[in-house]
Amino acid sequence: YRPSNFILDDLSLKYIIEKIDSNKYIKHVSETLDYYFHISIGKIVILIIILFIFMVINKKILPFLTKLFNKKLSKEIKTLNISILDIIPDSFRITMSLVVYLFAIQVSLLLLIEDPILINKLTPWFNTTYLALFSFMFYRILTNYINESSDKIFNQYPNMRKEMVDFILRIIKILILIFVVLFLLVQLGFDIKAIIASLGIGGIAVALAAKDTLTNFFGSLNIITDNSFSQGDWIKAGNVEGTVVDIRMRTTRIRTFDNGMITIPNAELANLAILNWSKRVIGRRIMMTINITYSSKMSDIENLVVDIREMLQEHQNIATARLNIDKKPYLLKKEDLIGIKNNLLVYIDKYASSSVDILVYCFSRSPDWEDWLETKQDVIIQISKLVEKNNCEFAFPTQTLYLENQQA
Repeated sequence: YRPSNFILDDLSLKYIIEKIDSNKYIKHVSETLDYYFHISIGKIVILIIILFIFMVINKKILPFLTKLFNKKLSKEIKTLNISILDIIPDSFRITMSLVVYLFAIQVSLLLLIEDPILINKLTPWFNTTYLALFSFMFYRILTNYINESSDKIFNQYPNMRKEMVDFILRIIKILILIFVVLFLLVQLGFDIKAIIASLGIGGIAVALAAKDTLTNFFGSLNIITDNSFSQGDWIKAGNVEGTVVDIRMRTTRIRTFDNGMITIPNAELANLAILNWSKRVIGRRIMMTINITYSSKMSDIENLVVDIREMLQEHQNIATARLNIDKKPYLLKKEDLIGIKNNLLVYIDKYASSSVDILVYCFSRSPDWEDWLETKQDVIIQISKLVEKNNCEFAFPTQTLYLENQQA
């Protein structure tokens, strides 16, 4: 018994095939083909027509619908300044083409195969493939939407973490895969309740076999919830130093400063001491020692110290005590929590072997490396001018030899 089929029955294709095969000019050829190859002229004609229709749909109708879709919906997301075609990935067109061709293959097989048992066996695989294609397309559209509108979203919600969003997307991807597999099992007639019940026993074996994977997964949860670092942070973990590319479910990838990629298991990374250079809002340290010759007068050196301190206090790119910092009471010191340093120290430090040393210790406003270099360069230039202004000279390592003239 073959169940009612929309393709053969509702569209009356079987009737059309019989009418074509009954034509007196091709009846003999059709019977011969059907006897030897189990296919008739009528079926061949209908298959060619079906393939032609689906090719027209793929080449002409789909592009037209895509343009129309974009035109109608572009106004609804105008606030994001992105087009619907930016959200819908390139794979959307490929996915829809695959759906069209898959449907054409299904229709063709329904025409060619007369065995109802075989048709019933193939139907679940077709249904599952449709679900998989549409689920994949939904995931890609969601991912592209987040990627295209990420700047606006993260600016609007600054506390939202990129790695958390990426982690959730990976979870969604796994859930979609599990859903598709379960759907296939249901289509094939398996008892899902029995399978889920058996996972209680099989889960123990899987957990033992995937011990390292589970350890790394929980390590990634620890990293994300602890907020030790985020994507884009400059960190140092053990012997590894660089910029965090992403935090995945099993590993974290770090791009080193010589442009190498290092992948570290999350279980190992979660147990390392993390030095995070990006967890600072204001203040990147500038520390230098200025060597002044012993031939310079101490009064001039004292004046030089005062001038350097005043110069740094007035410098627009140096963090000073005049910064407007929220002084409300917190359980934790806010400056240390968010990373604010504004110490400014300029003092005569010590008598060195060939110089009087002045310690300069301060912080640039911007923690950015390039801004820090520019600020440091300007400070060095200003100090050089002040040294000259105060009649002092820079010292360099020297030795003085006294030769005793011994008379014979």
